[in-house]
Amino acid sequence: MAMSRFSGSSDTVAMPRAAAHAQGEPQVQGAQSARRALLLLKLVAKHRDEGVRLAQLVRESELDRGTAYRLLSCLVEEQFVDRGSGGLYYLGPESVLLGSLLGRPASLLNRFLPALTRIARISGDTTFLMMRQGDYVCCVHREEGSSQVKVLTTHIGQRRMIGTGTGGQAVMEFISPAEIAEMYHNHEAEYIEQGMSLDQLLDMAQEARERGYGLTHDAFGEIGIAGIGVAFRIGAQGIGAISVATLTARLGTERLRSMVELLNSEIRQLSLRD
Repeated sequence: MAMSRFSGSSDTVAMPRAAAHAQGEPQVQGAQSARRALLLLKLVAKHRDEGVRLAQLVRESELDRGTAYRLLSCLVEEQFVDRGSGGLYYLGPESVLLGSLLGRPASLLNRFLPALTRIARISGDTTFLMMRQGDYVCCVHREEGSSQVKVLTTHIGQRRMIGTGTGGQAVMEFISPAEIAEMYHNHEAEYIEQGMSLDQLLDMAQEARERGYGLTHDAFGEIGIAGIGVAFRIGAQGIGAISVATLTARLGTERLRSMVELLNSEIRQLSLRD
């Protein structure tokens, strides 16, 4: 039996490796330039829809203005970055095209699949790998457990707005209130359609930070369905979550505690959480 309709601090950039190398570590010049260009591309991606000015990229990258401008100009020429009106930089068509060709990322699955398989086997429930994509989370993989009643709440490739569904609530642990408010205003009609106000979204984010996990009950009108999700950071900006969908009747206090411990244990073994 399958139930199939239920779903699911601001981005930070670690100390720039390009800047660190510039402080004295011997590097091949070409590799150093590539790292700096990639750093700038990541920073442009971080600012997504609103765009970012050269001055801010200089501050965040710790590169000198001339170097940053030359590398950005190269990225613009190759169409990985667009320069819009008012001197704002955005991701360009080549960056978008490469992302669209990715499909289901094999390297990511290879890393997470053993953990997802173990969680599904131990819990007996369906386990999901959710990754943040802008204002959404996307289901990268779904692993079914042995339970006779399979809660197939999200299908592979499906996207849900952040804050909706278990994984979407869990990732808010690492997103600032200001960014959550911006996301809400960008998709206000969709959130209202889901019956969610900005205050409710901010409260859910605060609960995720305090608990260290996301917890849902009867989301999207699926009575009797519950979910637990634990978020993680991957790389400088990536955020994702591993979540489990189960029957509310199976999720007592003891089982909730054991499931949170299981999810945390697997994520720690992947070196993605302290």
